[in-house]
Amino acid sequence: MQSKFLKLAVGLGATAAAALYGASAAQAHEYYHHHHHHYHAAYDDRPLTVTKHHRHYAAVAAAPDPWHGPAPVITGPNYIAATAVSFPFRAVNTVFPAYGDPATNPLIFIGAPVHVIAQAVEFPFYVVGSAFGAPPPVAY
Repeated sequence: MQSKFLKLAVGLGATAAAALYGASAAQAHEYYHHHHHHYHAAYDDRPLTVTKHHRHYAAVAAAPDPWHGPAPVITGPNYIAATAVSFPFRAVNTVFPAYGDPATNPLIFIGAPVHVIAQAVEFPFYVVGSAFGAPPPVAY
């Protein structure tokens, strides 16, 4: 004899599976349908031309990649040090906000100078990371 709870759980699971399968099939059809028409629409207004050569494009210098090659040797420890240095300032700024109206929140008189000092302390980590193409290590 099965409990009502078990029957309800099995029924809800079957309903959810059917809904997910239907949604995934619809999304796959929409993806194919969109790209099928998009591909052909791009060439509708162009005249038919036949050329014997291929265009050669100028080489473009690749952007620095901070996560592959030798750069992680620098950017990895830089991120770790920036996080360790910025942690006390973040902790202080959770209690003392850096922005706002001082008339309504006088804690800003403490938070704003701490925020400026934190930006000055974290600037060397920003300089080292950006030399290797990394995003800023601390998004303040």
